[in-house]
Amino acid sequence: MPKAKELSWLVFLVTLFSLPMAGMEIHGTVRDIYNRPLAGVHVRISSSGHSLLSDEKGEFVFTVDASETVFELYFESPQHYLEKRTVVLKEITPDLKVYLIPLKLLREDVTVTALNESQKTIAVPFAQNVVSKIGIRESQSESIVQALQNSPGVHFIGKGGIAVTPSIRGLARRRILLLAAGARITSDRSAGAAAQFYPPELVQQIEVVRSAASVLYGSDAIGGVIQIIPRDAQNAEPGFAALNISGHSADQKLNGGFSLNQKFGPYSVFSAMQISQAGDYSAAGERVFNSGYRYYTGNLIAGYETEKRSFSLSFLKSAGRDIGKPERANDPAVSSFYPLENNNLLNISYRENTLSANSSLNFSLFLNPNDYELDKIKQSGQQVDISKNSALDFGVRTTLKKSLNSHLSYQFGIDYYGRANVDMENETWKNDFFSSGSLPVKNGRRNDLGMYAKLDYSGLAAFDLVAGARLGAFSRNAISDGVFLKKSSWAPAFFLGITRKIKDALTLFCNAGTAYRLPSLSEAFYTGITGRSSIVGNPDLQPEKSLNLDAGLKIHRKNIFLGAYFFQYSVRDMIEKFPLNDTSYTYDNIEQGRIRGLELEFQFYPLKKLEIFGNAFYYQGRSTISEKPLNDIPSAKLFLGAKFWLGRFWSEVNWLASAAVKQPGPAESAIPAYSVTDVKAGCYFSNRLFVFLKIANLFDRAYFANADPDIPLAKGLDFSIGLNLNF
Repeated sequence: MPKAKELSWLVFLVTLFSLPMAGMEIHGTVRDIYNRPLAGVHVRISSSGHSLLSDEKGEFVFTVDASETVFELYFESPQHYLEKRTVVLKEITPDLKVYLIPLKLLREDVTVTALNESQKTIAVPFAQNVVSKIGIRESQSESIVQALQNSPGVHFIGKGGIAVTPSIRGLARRRILLLAAGARITSDRSAGAAAQFYPPELVQQIEVVRSAASVLYGSDAIGGVIQIIPRDAQNAEPGFAALNISGHSADQKLNGGFSLNQKFGPYSVFSAMQISQAGDYSAAGERVFNSGYRYYTGNLIAGYETEKRSFSLSFLKSAGRDIGKPERANDPAVSSFYPLENNNLLNISYRENTLSANSSLNFSLFLNPNDYELDKIKQSGQQVDISKNSALDFGVRTTLKKSLNSHLSYQFGIDYYGRANVDMENETWKNDFFSSGSLPVKNGRRNDLGMYAKLDYSGLAAFDLVAGARLGAFSRNAISDGVFLKKSSWAPAFFLGITRKIKDALTLFCNAGTAYRLPSLSEAFYTGITGRSSIVGNPDLQPEKSLNLDAGLKIHRKNIFLGAYFFQYSVRDMIEKFPLNDTSYTYDNIEQGRIRGLELEFQFYPLKKLEIFGNAFYYQGRSTISEKPLNDIPSAKLFLGAKFWLGRFWSEVNWLASAAVKQPGPAESAIPAYSVTDVKAGCYFSNRLFVFLKIANLFDRAYFANADPDIPLAKGLDFSIGLNLNF
C-alpha cells in the first residue's frame, strides 16, 4: 500500500506539471485605416515566436502566459506597413483593435486603364494621377471637376457654377477627352464638356492622363484623357445596399442617394439613384445669384464575369433642371441658366480572354441621346433668348490585345465615333410673344473613323518601349441657316515612349507624340447665344495638329513618392476664342500655339500614420508668331496637404496658393493672387458606417478662380457633412 500511495502521488505530480500554466486569452481584430477587416494577416508573438493568421473577419485569438506582464505583437501583411504593438497585460482591453496602413496609398501602386492597358503608374511613360473612390468620398466633391481640383496639372475654365470644364496643362475646349467607362462625353457648349451630370457618388475612381492620347482615341485628346470608372457590383460596398447623405452650408445643398447590389455567382446587378439640389451660394458675405442647380440621376448595371470572359450592360439617366450660370456682374435682373439638361447613356462592353493563347478581344458600344436648353432673361426689357440643342452621340470600338512572349505585346483597334441629328435652334421672345428665330445648325453630323496599332517591348535591359500609330478620317456637315456645309479630312497620329527603370527606386521616361483635333459642329456652324454672351461660328476653321514632348522622373521608396515632369506642346492652327465686341465672340485659327510647363508632385510618410503630400506647376503659353499669351493657361499653383490617422479617425488640412494672372489671353482678364485653406476630418466607425466633415475656404477668402472675365467670386466659407451607411 505505501508503494501504491507513492505511485499515486508521482502520477499526480507528473500530471500537474504537464498541464499548461494559467494563461490569458487575448481577442483582437485587425483592420485597415478605412475600418475594413483584413484576413490573412500574420500575427506574431515576440515572447514565444508563435504566429497565427487573422480570419475572414480580421479576428484573431491567442493565449499568453499570465506571468508575462509585457510582450510585443507584430502584424505583417505584404500589402500593408508592418505594425508593432507593445501590450501590457494589466492595461489590455477585452478586444484589441489594430489598424494597418496600406502600402498602395503610394501613387506608384495605383493601376491605370485610361490608355487601354492595366499598368502600375510607376511603369507608364507619361504623367498621370488617379483619384480613388475614398478620395472622392472624403473630399465631399460636388462634381467630377471639383474632385479633380487638387490633382497635378488640372484646372478648370468657364465662368463658374456647377458646369465648369476641366483643363489639363492649359489645354481645354475639346482638347481634353472625357470618358465614362470608355464612352465619350461631348457637349456643344463653347467651353466643352464638363461631365457635371455624373454624380461623384457613383464613381469608383477617376484617371487623369496628362499626355497626348490621339493614337488610341483620335480627335479631342491633344492634352490628355480623363476617364471616369463607374461603380458596379464588382466594386460595391459591403452589404447589399448603401445610403449616402450630405449637406453644404454655402449653397444650402442637399445631396442623397442609395444603391443596391447583388452577386449571383458570375452574375451581378448594381442599381443606384442620386439626387442633388443646391441654391445660390454665398461669397464674401454676398449671395451669388443664379448659381443653384438640381440633378436627378439613376444608374443600372448588369454584369457577367468569369476568368474566360466578361460582359457589362449599363444605363445612366441624368436629368438636370435650372442649372445656373452666374456672372461677375451679379445682376438679379439678368440671368442665364439651363432649365433642362438630359443625358441617356447606354454602354455595352464585352471582353473575351480565350480567343487564343495570351490574347484578348474587347468590344464596346455606347449611345447617348442628349439635349439641353439655355435661357437668357433680361427682366428690364421683358426679353428671353432661348437656345435649344439636341444630338445623338454614339460610338463603337474593337480592340485585339496579344502577348507574343514575356517581352513583346501588341494592340490593334478599330473605332468609330459619331454625332447625328444635331440640331441647334435659337428663339427670342419679347413681352411673352415670339420675336425672331434661327436654325444655325440643322441635322448636323460628325463622323470619326480610325484604326490604330500599339506595340510594347521590354526585352532591353531595364528599358520599356511603347510605340503606336493611328490613321483617322473624319467629316462634319450641317445645314446652317438653310445652306448645306461640309468639311472632311484625315490625319495621322504617332506616339513613342521610353521608360528606363533604375533599380527599384527610380524610373525615367520620355515620350514624343503627335495629335489632332477636329473643330466641333458648334465651333464651325453655330451662331447664337451661349451661357456667357453670344458666339459667331466659323465654318472655315482648320483642324488642330500638335507635336507633344514629355519627360519626367518618378522616385519611389518604401515611404515616399516623387514625380517631376517637363513638357512642351506645339499646336499648329490652334483654335482660339477672340472678342468681336463687349458681348460677342468668335473662333479663329492662329499660326501656332506653344505651351511649356514644369510639374512636381510628392507623397511622403514620415510616420506610418502621417501623410504629407502636394504638387505644383508652372505653365507658359504663347503664340509662336505674335508672342501674345494664349487663353486658358492657368497661373502657377502650389498645393500642400497633410493627413493624420488615429485608429478609425482621420483629419486633413489642404492649402492652395495661386499666383496672379498678369498677362491674360485675348478673351480673358487679369486676376490677383489668392490662397485657400480647407480642413477635413472623418471617422470610419465600422466597414459599414462612415462620417465626413469638411470646412472649405476656412478663412472665407474672396477670389476669382480663373481669368474668365465673367466669372463671379468663388464660393465662400462652406461647412459640409456627409454620411455613408452600408446595410
